[in-house]
Amino acid sequence: MINNNPTQSSPLIENLMYAAAMCMAQGKVDDAILMYDKIVSLASDYAKAYYERGRARHLSGNHRGAAEDLKRAFLLSPELEKEITGQFHVKK
Repeated sequence: MINNNPTQSSPLIENLMYAAAMCMAQGKVDDAILMYDKIVSLASDYAKAYYERGRARHLSGNHRGAAEDLKRAFLLSPELEKEITGQFHVKK
């Protein structure tokens, strides 16, 4: 994915993304969502943050919020949608 936003590669954003991923790995979904909220407030065009928050929201039962985040992620980065949907392609 092309990174056109220098904010996305800032140490703060990278650290928050890492911390949120660690929360997810530990099952602390609500904490991860709070971190993703902070990330998207700092970098509102960071598709990966919306995608990850969408995954977290889905796990928390917020399916509407998850769908909104995934839609936003895919609008910001059509390549991300192709990458994700390609993982589910079934060969005949």
